[in-house]
Amino acid sequence: MIKGGLPPFFVRGKMRKISFLFFLLFVLALPRALAAPTTYGPTGLIDMPTADVMRTDQLELGYYYLNKKRYEVFAVPLIKNVEFSGAIRDEKNQRTLKAVNIKYNFQQEGIIKPGLAIGVDNLGHSKSRDAYVVASKTLPFGIRLHAGTGEHKYRHGFIGASIELARGYKGGVFPDTKLMIEHIDKKTSYGIRMATAKGLQVSAGWRNHEPFLGITYTVP
Repeated sequence: MIKGGLPPFFVRGKMRKISFLFFLLFVLALPRALAAPTTYGPTGLIDMPTADVMRTDQLELGYYYLNKKRYEVFAVPLIKNVEFSGAIRDEKNQRTLKAVNIKYNFQQEGIIKPGLAIGVDNLGHSKSRDAYVVASKTLPFGIRLHAGTGEHKYRHGFIGASIELARGYKGGVFPDTKLMIEHIDKKTSYGIRMATAKGLQVSAGWRNHEPFLGITYTVP
């Protein structure tokens, strides 16, 4: 025992416990991502891709109603960290392939470093092919930020955020809900994404001043 104080080993042990408690609180405050395809296929927010890609054992399917048209979207893994996606428009009983996309996550997100991905939208259209790079970072208290830049529709950059509004004891099921806000070029969109069952989510909001509705399912 040190006169007038605590022994060094006791102080070190107490500090380790305090540090662990702070780390645990930080982790618990991090938002849990509700992965879902965008209105044209890639994993992301509403129209905006994020650095997230699905696992090799997952499959994403979705249905969106926007601009008085119906869109069926999908995303599948090609290999680890590489995602292939697309969108089919259903208008007047005619189905048209509108987008084919690919995205590669080359840096996994960590406690400090952001997730990073590169991608190309509209692979089949040389005049409207959109290459981009995007970063995603999880922050405490239910906030997740995304930002990127690229060519064509992404030439002025894009930025978005998701904010956790409700959180259940088990991730990915009701009542997990998040607010989504994004800005691409001169277009601003916002909406709500709610988990109703494991893997099943409902999205709704305003996409550049027009309402949209979506139902997405992630398997498994």
